[in-house]
Amino acid sequence: MKYINKEKIENIKLTKENMCVLIDFDRTITSYESLDSWDVAGMAADEGCKQEVSNLYNKYRPIEIDYNISYEEKYRQMEIWYNSCMNLYYKYHLNEHKLKELMKNSGLVFRKGAREFLQYTFENDIPVIILSAGVGSVIKEFLKENKCLFDNIFLITNTFLYDENGNAFKLENPLIHTMNKTVEGHLKGKRKEEFNKRNYKLLFGDTVEDIDMTPKKELDQTIKVGFLDEEMENLSKYRENFDIVLTNEDATFDNVRKIIKI
Repeated sequence: MKYINKEKIENIKLTKENMCVLIDFDRTITSYESLDSWDVAGMAADEGCKQEVSNLYNKYRPIEIDYNISYEEKYRQMEIWYNSCMNLYYKYHLNEHKLKELMKNSGLVFRKGAREFLQYTFENDIPVIILSAGVGSVIKEFLKENKCLFDNIFLITNTFLYDENGNAFKLENPLIHTMNKTVEGHLKGKRKEEFNKRNYKLLFGDTVEDIDMTPKKELDQTIKVGFLDEEMENLSKYRENFDIVLTNEDATFDNVRKIIKI
């Protein structure tokens, strides 16, 4: 199924010279069926971590995709969820060396066309921000393993610091979760200049909250793409917030590129 805001798509002509990209990672760059970066991180920790992380997912994921819950309550619940996961990684000694080793066969899978899209942005010098509430070490190693960690990509993620034994003990920057994803405060110097000189943004996400990656004042200059792979009762909410909504087998980067003609 496809929904397209044809008027906006026709009015904003994206080119390699005028666009930049904001993109989520888990279930956006990766497929809906893929493991996510939290799952993979759990496998790099001691026995018991993976199951406890899974238990938290089963409890809080339904809250994350429930748009009948107030913003304030969902924000509170997402903070609890993400902080709980972080504490489990510290408790069960998530290990940097073990993580790098298992990334050779991590179980992460690209959404169809995602790898080729990242290659396209690199070849055409299009700035890309991957802004994710996922685990930065996993995301970075996955892109590196697949030869997609290009110079035009800037990562804003939950990045662990590791002790002398290679065990995670805290985050490098404040926690990023579903409800507080924004580029503001993260871009500086040359990166900031690169993005500011581009007139338009192309944004990809799998939750409505992902549109917060771009400032509200720039939404009219942003083409927002939403991948909806589950909970079809949320379709109307996605159509209200995204300019392109793709579901199920249509939810590919190839289809997005056809629609916006890049």
